[in-house]
Amino acid sequence: MTEPLAPLPGGPFASKPGQWTRQSAGATFAAIAAFLLTRDATFEFFRHALPDWAYTATTLTGLAVSAVAYGLAGLWLRRLP
Repeated sequence: MTEPLAPLPGGPFASKPGQWTRQSAGATFAAIAAFLLTRDATFEFFRHALPDWAYTATTLTGLAVSAVAYGLAGLWLRRLP
């Protein structure tokens, strides 16, 4: 039986599922960059097309694009050595 506070077998910095890795850091950077670029590119359009909903539409578009960018970057970064 393992004690709940026993040290991890690989040391305190052992890689565990869900831990921050280079792949997730790169994918997060890609998602943030995609959100910011989309925000800058779409805000003027939405400001004229949907004046009352410009901020909401820009944010929703940015979130959708960042989710796609995160997924694509994660797939691409996993294939790298």
